[in-house]
Amino acid sequence: MTFRKPQLIPTLFIVIAFSMLFSLGMWQVQRLQWKNTVIAQVQEAQNQPMLGTLPQEIEGLDYRKVILTGTFVHEHSMHMVGRPQNAPPGFFVVTPFRLDDDGRIILVNRGYAPTNMESKPDTVQTVEGIIRPIRAKRPFSPQNAADKNVWFYEDIPAMSQATTLELTPIVVEQTGKPAKDVYPQPSDGKISVRNDHLNYAITWFALAAISLIMFTCYHYEKKPNA
Repeated sequence: MTFRKPQLIPTLFIVIAFSMLFSLGMWQVQRLQWKNTVIAQVQEAQNQPMLGTLPQEIEGLDYRKVILTGTFVHEHSMHMVGRPQNAPPGFFVVTPFRLDDDGRIILVNRGYAPTNMESKPDTVQTVEGIIRPIRAKRPFSPQNAADKNVWFYEDIPAMSQATTLELTPIVVEQTGKPAKDVYPQPSDGKISVRNDHLNYAITWFALAAISLIMFTCYHYEKKPNA
C-alpha cells in the first residue's frame, strides 16, 4: 500500500474542514454541559417548597412554584403572540397582578384565549403558577407593537410604559386544570428543556472523521502487480 504525495489545495481544504467540524463538535459538547446544568437547576427549583409570597430579592427565582393572592388589572392586559396547536385565533393573555400583601405588580401569563373570549374575574384571586424567565427578543422576531397591544416578547420597561404601571420584573405562568369553554386556559405546568446537543456533537465529530477518511482514500494507491 502506497500513498500519493499530498497536494497543497486538497490538504489545505481538509485541514480547514476538519478544524471547523471538530470545533463545532467541541462547541456542542460545551453546550451539552451547559444544558445539563440548566436542567439540574430547573429540577432543583421545582423541588423547592412553593412560595406563598414573593421575597424582596427576586433574583434566582426562575422555575420556582408560587401561590400568590392579589387582584388582576384587566384594563391593562397584554396580548402575547402565540397559539397552541389546532387552537382558534387568539393570544396568550398577560395581565398585571397586584399582590395583596405588599402592593407590587407582577405579570401573570394566564394562558391562551381565543380573541375576545377571556374571562375577567374582578375579585381577589389566588394564582398558582411557576416563575419563568422573561422572554427576550429573538434575533428574527418582529418588534412589539404596543400601540396595537400585540407583543412578541416581554419588554418590562416598555410594558410598564404602555400600562402606566410600575411592573416588578417577574412573570408567573399560571398553572391549573383547564375548564371547558373557560378562557384563558392555564398551563399544565410541565417544563420541557430540549437537549439535542449530544446528537449534534456526535454528528459533527463523525463528519470530521469522515473528512479524514476521504482524504486518506483520495491519496491511497494500490501497488501495481509484480
